[in-house]
Amino acid sequence: MNASPAPAEPQTGTAIPHFEKLAADPEIAPLLNFDPVVRKVRRPDGWTPELQRELIARIAATGTVQSAVWQMGKHATGSEALYKTPSANGFRMSWDAAIIIGRRRNGLDSQPPYTGEVPGIQRRGSKRDLPPEPAPEPVMSDEQKWDLMQAIGAKFLKKVAAERQARLAGQTVAADFYLRQVTFIEVMFDLTATRLGFDTHDVMSKLRRGDHDVTQIASTAFSDWLDAARRKWWTEEGQPERPRHPDVSFLKAHRSVEGKFTTAADEDSTGATTTPARGFTRERWATMKHNEQRAARQWQYGQDAEEQRAYERRAIEEWRARVSTERSDADA
Repeated sequence: MNASPAPAEPQTGTAIPHFEKLAADPEIAPLLNFDPVVRKVRRPDGWTPELQRELIARIAATGTVQSAVWQMGKHATGSEALYKTPSANGFRMSWDAAIIIGRRRNGLDSQPPYTGEVPGIQRRGSKRDLPPEPAPEPVMSDEQKWDLMQAIGAKFLKKVAAERQARLAGQTVAADFYLRQVTFIEVMFDLTATRLGFDTHDVMSKLRRGDHDVTQIASTAFSDWLDAARRKWWTEEGQPERPRHPDVSFLKAHRSVEGKFTTAADEDSTGATTTPARGFTRERWATMKHNEQRAARQWQYGQDAEEQRAYERRAIEEWRARVSTERSDADA
């Protein structure tokens, strides 16, 4: 693998100011009040919110992105990726303003305008050295976009079904291959949605019911209906009954203008006002000491684990019996 190119060289004799000093500048300080770009993968050397603000401050101080990233020991390619992130509206506005301030402060206004699609990123070579611009992509209607997303969704469901069939048939290698395909389609779904103008992170963050976001909601009336339909299908197919999920004793019912839903209660905390462990009333739970409540939690965890092991043993036995019957019928 080729090593990353070194950052652009600085101007000789230029002192690197501290970020705190730049942040106190009355012209730069307002540029730092933006919502940082959310990064899907957190890396030790990644662009944290603090580093994003420092980048803007140093662009405003130097007038070029290359000088700013050099002062930070980073590369312009990473900052360019930040600028191109669909949800980075506030970051881009601060970047563009910082470029204007930095060029004015450093006497760069008289120089030729920037080349490239990201302000402040200088491109090497002349236009004659650049490859021809690709033909514009055909414009898709909203209906065509949704058709494409539905096609990807249908492919996803087929792979999920194929993975389950292979897993139940004992074909581990094939099942693991289907699982990798499922993961690939999940990534493709996200990237395609972004390419078509749907900010998947923004859409997910706005999925709410009442005062709860999607990560807090354990079930809805519709998901309960789907669960019942799955269990009916499993029964008709002669498959073993799955454990109930979620455990209704640890759900809190809610109602909003959008409909009914439930959220999961904390099954780990202790205290008089926490949700009791299974088998305990609220009155009894409130009188128990911390170590007694913790012991009750551990007992509950043990019961849940044993129920899961019992289900898996029963499922394996039924699967083996079914395979044996099918082989006997085939040999008959």
